[in-house]
Amino acid sequence: MSLERRHLSLALVVLLTASAGCTGLLGSEAGSGGSDTAVTTTPADANGPAPGTSGFDAAATERGHFETLSNSSFTTALSFQLSTVRDGENRSVFINRTVAVDRENDRSLATGELVQASGDALVTTTYTADGTTAERRVLTRGGETMSDYRSATPPYDGQVQPVNESSVIDRSLLQSLGADINWTYAGTETVDGDSVSRFEATGSDVTGFAADDAVSTNVSADGTTDAASATVLVDEDGVVRSFQYRVTTERDGRPVTVTLSVSVSKVDDTTVAEPDWLSDA
Repeated sequence: MSLERRHLSLALVVLLTASAGCTGLLGSEAGSGGSDTAVTTTPADANGPAPGTSGFDAAATERGHFETLSNSSFTTALSFQLSTVRDGENRSVFINRTVAVDRENDRSLATGELVQASGDALVTTTYTADGTTAERRVLTRGGETMSDYRSATPPYDGQVQPVNESSVIDRSLLQSLGADINWTYAGTETVDGDSVSRFEATGSDVTGFAADDAVSTNVSADGTTDAASATVLVDEDGVVRSFQYRVTTERDGRPVTVTLSVSVSKVDDTTVAEPDWLSDA
């Protein structure tokens, strides 16, 4: 198996781990997911604010994240990158995903982007509203761009599927956060004007994250793990506003870096508009 193909395989495994239940991974997924997240340091008491009074409370976080987002509008972004050096050149695979859920207007929009080491890119945007789902796929390869439009209605038995919001509030990632990672409380910050607790882990303390199995199997076999770190920001409702994971390894004499980033923003303040390409679908 070529290194690029192995990288893509790992990317899919890690993203599936991080957002279990997602259908059509390269379809109704992710884009740039930019958020206007402002982070500033604020004073903290000895133990930090809720959800835990003595450190990271995995059960409270799992419950709060799921229950809050199940009843709120929100925007979430997920980004995965795997980088290495081959033939003296930096090579990377990117998978990005954003999902915006507007509960007031009963609309959802998901954008996904896959960029391979060759530069080929697939961007898929999925819009669900009023019982109908429309999808646009844009493939860029060798300087050429091809677009495809589709639509579907229930019972959704074909390739086009509605935006799957459950994939971004699924509890599997949250369970992974609390499984074996030895989190250290690092104070409070603000995200979107809300107070959050910051927890950090480095080195061997990060080995409990579920993606480690994928990393060790696909990247670190016969290699070494040089560094690993993780950071999570949790608000007072238990919502994981940010999760950052990074591991640096070496395989076959080549450095390999894996990064995974998940963020939640605009809670109760997300509005989804009809995309301008809707009539083409």
